[in-house]
Amino acid sequence: MKKVPISFRIDDPAPVYSTFYTHRANHLTDYGEPILEKFPNSFLFDFCDMIERNGMKGKFSIVPMVANQGDIINGLGDVPREEIDEWLDTVKKRVAPRFTICPEMLTHSMAIDIKTGKALDENENEWSQHQSRETLTPYIAKALSLLKEAGFDVFGVTSPWRFGFDVRDEYAISISDAVYEVCGKENAWFTLGGLPMPAAAKAWVEVERDGRCLVSIPSTTEDRTWQILTDGDMSEEAILKCADAYITEDGRDGDIIRVLENGGWPIMISHWQSMYTNGSSAGLRAIDIVGKRIKKNLSDRVEWMSFEEIMNMVIADKAAYPKPVFND
Repeated sequence: MKKVPISFRIDDPAPVYSTFYTHRANHLTDYGEPILEKFPNSFLFDFCDMIERNGMKGKFSIVPMVANQGDIINGLGDVPREEIDEWLDTVKKRVAPRFTICPEMLTHSMAIDIKTGKALDENENEWSQHQSRETLTPYIAKALSLLKEAGFDVFGVTSPWRFGFDVRDEYAISISDAVYEVCGKENAWFTLGGLPMPAAAKAWVEVERDGRCLVSIPSTTEDRTWQILTDGDMSEEAILKCADAYITEDGRDGDIIRVLENGGWPIMISHWQSMYTNGSSAGLRAIDIVGKRIKKNLSDRVEWMSFEEIMNMVIADKAAYPKPVFND
C-alpha cells in the first residue's frame, strides 16, 4: 500500500522575540498571566530533540523582522548577536534538513515601508488585503532576501494571519514572481489560512504561469496546542487531551485519523508560542506524544514529508492535484 504524506507546519518562529507578545496590546494571556516577550534558545534545542526522535518533517517559518525589532541580518533589539546567530545556526543544522524553511512575511506585526524600514499604520494582515502584485511582490521579495542572506534555501512563504486572502490571485502571482526574482527558482509553494478545506484536502497547483508553478499546501488539522495556551491548563491531563485531539493512543480517532479516512493528507499545524505555552512547553510535550503515537500506529500508512517534498510530488503529477473549488 502506498503511504500517504504527513507533514508538520510550524508557524511564527523567530530568533528570541515572540510574535504573540506583540499581538496582545495588554501583553496578557486570556487567563490574565503576563505573556513572555522572549523565547530562550533552549526551547529551540528542545524542539529539535523532539522532531529528531519522532522522525518529523514539515515546514518551519522564520519571521525575518520579527515584531518590528530590526532584522535577522542587522540585529534584533537588544539581543546579543551571538544569541541570534546561535538560533539561526541551529535551525540550519538541525531543522532545515527535515523542515522546509520560509519567511512568514517580514514582521508578523506592523507592516513596513520597505524603502525606509519604518512601520506603517496597519498590521501586515490589514495592509495586504488592499494591495496588488506591484506592491506585494517587492514586500515578499524583501522577506525572501533576508532569509537568503542569512544562508537559507528559500522558495516559498507562509501567510501571517490571512495575509493576501482578499486579493488571492494577485498574491499568488506575487509569490511566484518574488521567488523567481530573488531565488531564481521556477517552482514555489505557499500556505494560506482561512480557506474552507474539503474533507479530503491535499496540496494542489494554484498557479501555472510563464513556465513556473506555484503549489498551495494547506493545513488539514486544527492547532490543538492553542487550547492549552488559551486555557492556561498545563496539567498532564490537559496535555493528553491535546494529544488525543490529534490522534488517540490507540490510533483510532483524532484529526489525523479523520483526515486519512476522508482520503486527505494529514498536515498538522502548531505555533511556536502554543508549543512554548508561555514557558511551560506543555504544547511541545503534547506534540511529542503525538509523534510517538504516529510512529506506533501509522508507520505502515503515512510517510513524513517536508513541504519541499510535497511540492515536488505535486509538480511531478500536476493533473492529479487540481485546485479545489471554494465557495467562500
